[in-house]
Amino acid sequence: MSFCAPLMLSQVERLLKPSRMEIRICLDRSHAGYTNKDEISGHVVLKSETQVNITTITISLSGYATSRLNAGRLVETHQLFQSNEELFPPKEFSSTFSPRAVTISPGQHSFPFSFRVPHGSECYKASLTIGAGKQTGGRRTHHLLRRLPPSTGDTTTVEEIKYLLEATVQQDGLIRGTHRATREVYLHYISTVHLPFRGITDKRSIVCQPELSEPISPRSQEPICEIEATLLNGPFLVLGQPLPLRVKITNLPGSSDHTFSLHDFQSMLIETTKVHARGSTESMTRSWIIQTMANLHQPLALEYDDMAEAVLRVDERLWGRHVVPTFLTPTFETCNVSRSFKLEVRLGIWLGQNHVRFPRSVRVKRRC
Repeated sequence: MSFCAPLMLSQVERLLKPSRMEIRICLDRSHAGYTNKDEISGHVVLKSETQVNITTITISLSGYATSRLNAGRLVETHQLFQSNEELFPPKEFSSTFSPRAVTISPGQHSFPFSFRVPHGSECYKASLTIGAGKQTGGRRTHHLLRRLPPSTGDTTTVEEIKYLLEATVQQDGLIRGTHRATREVYLHYISTVHLPFRGITDKRSIVCQPELSEPISPRSQEPICEIEATLLNGPFLVLGQPLPLRVKITNLPGSSDHTFSLHDFQSMLIETTKVHARGSTESMTRSWIIQTMANLHQPLALEYDDMAEAVLRVDERLWGRHVVPTFLTPTFETCNVSRSFKLEVRLGIWLGQNHVRFPRSVRVKRRC
């Protein structure tokens, strides 16, 4: 079973009533979402009420990165890649066909195609610069050799990454012309990074004043605790998975009578999209709260490590029930559009009578 896109007719066809030819791009899957490891396959379906003379039938898969600034007055589009396949005449018989002697009988005809998604961008081979009503091809600029970015944005956003299938039919005979049909496909990136990765640890020293039966002398040295937060997978987060976070507190006061509790917790991703268009640059920032909790009053129990040192560990189940949003677009970078993320984790811990805020901020890469 194939799944066809809505019909898109050429200008010549729209002038003909009724249309003599229909072109559809049908995919072998029920949805148009693919990953960088998939094969995009389907059929170009040609339907005609009368016989027509066809010179060639081709299909292309291409990707584009578009940046828009100044209310759309500055636009820059880079072609990330383009792959072409000739569907008719068949390669094994092409030498036997005259370019103007192939007649297609009335009815519906199907021509299969298949593309492998490229591993990386080929933007350095060809790009377009569009702005102020002008367009030039083959513009040579500084290009980045990166993996293909995922689909994101649309014609209303400052950034747009899109991938298109375009079928082209060259018609000969009484009515000559070029007929095209297009269909957008959505690309989601699957990372090749093998997790777990080397962790990232951040240590902060804070004043750790426990509950005392008598006020501490002004001359006394305030004890210092250390809060240690570790991202177990390094700078990588996984869609649909909880934060790989581990938090512990060391260098605690010696008395076992002190009370410690977790008061509040918040985790947030800060998304930054940077776009370049015709020499101008802008950055847009959005925040996505993964989890926020307050007034927990959750006691933290003392443990002892191999060195018999007292350690407080925050129960990881606290954030295990909340996952990284699946709708976010992973980190990517092209010549004119890039996206990055920063993770902020805030802990509010009661150390005796003191409420200590612990902010943790680190740049991370999103991973599908």
